[in-house]
Amino acid sequence: MKRPRGLGSGLAALIPGDPERTVVREALIDSIDASPYQPCSDFDDAALDELAASIREHGIIQPLIVTERDDGRYELIVSERHLRAARRAGLDRVPVIVRESTPQQALEIALIENIQHADLNTLEEAHAYQTLRDEIGLSNEAIAQRVDWSREAIANTCCLLGLAPVAQQALLAGRVSAGHGRALLRLANQAAQEATVAAIIDHDLNVCEVERLTGHTRTTGDIHRALSAVRPLLDIRKPDKRQRTARSDPSPDGQAIRCELERLPGTPVSLVRSERELRVTIVFHTEDKVAGVF
Repeated sequence: MKRPRGLGSGLAALIPGDPERTVVREALIDSIDASPYQPCSDFDDAALDELAASIREHGIIQPLIVTERDDGRYELIVSERHLRAARRAGLDRVPVIVRESTPQQALEIALIENIQHADLNTLEEAHAYQTLRDEIGLSNEAIAQRVDWSREAIANTCCLLGLAPVAQQALLAGRVSAGHGRALLRLANQAAQEATVAAIIDHDLNVCEVERLTGHTRTTGDIHRALSAVRPLLDIRKPDKRQRTARSDPSPDGQAIRCELERLPGTPVSLVRSERELRVTIVFHTEDKVAGVF
């Protein structure tokens, strides 16, 4: 669920126009093109269906904000969710307000509107902040004023862009949290981050446990030694839903298999046993290691 925020101090000022002279007109929905600056790459189908059902019943309450191009077509500024939902609802025409805007203003408006009102995932939000800094030249403080969020929260979100690709994919998939991601940033080595992501998933580690694990890794300089040091602590944790349905195989045979598999590819291996299966996970850090095994 999107964090509730206020409008911020800058969005309304970015959309030029005299409120007293604002004219709402109807436009053919097929004449409106999506914004090329749209930061959201993944729209939730269920949420769009829900919005489409509301539009069928009540119509679009707030007009879309568009700019008119030289070829007579419109380019959307705000908001693509409503445009997509209107198409799903079968509307031929939608209410619009035409505004003049430069490409830079359109980019800034699209980014800020989506940060405030769309369900961006953490990395999409981080990329939006980064674009506002790199393309528009805004400071974190200026961004904070516009989106009604703290400067520290923006900096903490942007730092997640420094995660290894495997860690970013796990974050996008919801397999690790932003808190996990910030703990992973303590590890400069990409291979160590990847191995730690595997441990988070296999052992259902919370953020405190990941911080402990990364601390051991920084001390020893070896993720495998750190995992060995932390594993006994994980084995005596209070039972949770993961341990009730699937658990790491602690048997001598299971541990022997894990150690043998780790020795062959030289990568971390985990064995998780459930009632009907034994799941083996091997993390390869490079393509060369994959080719060396298969």
